[in-house]
Amino acid sequence: MADERRPDPLVAGLLALVEAEFGDRLDDAGRARIRTQLETLAANSRALSAYPLTNDQEPEFIFTARREG
Repeated sequence: MADERRPDPLVAGLLALVEAEFGDRLDDAGRARIRTQLETLAANSRALSAYPLTNDQEPEFIFTARREG
């Protein structure tokens, strides 16, 4: 199934890095799985980046380190 959408430059760049490092060990099915995972990661990253936050918003919890004993 050919993807007729315009290629995502982020996914293409990350896929090129994976290919350079592990290309000799990947078959077509492996490349397709990695592409799908990278597309999901890119979409999730964009969704998180689009969520409106201001600098005055505090986290829901405050972490305090304590020593035992």
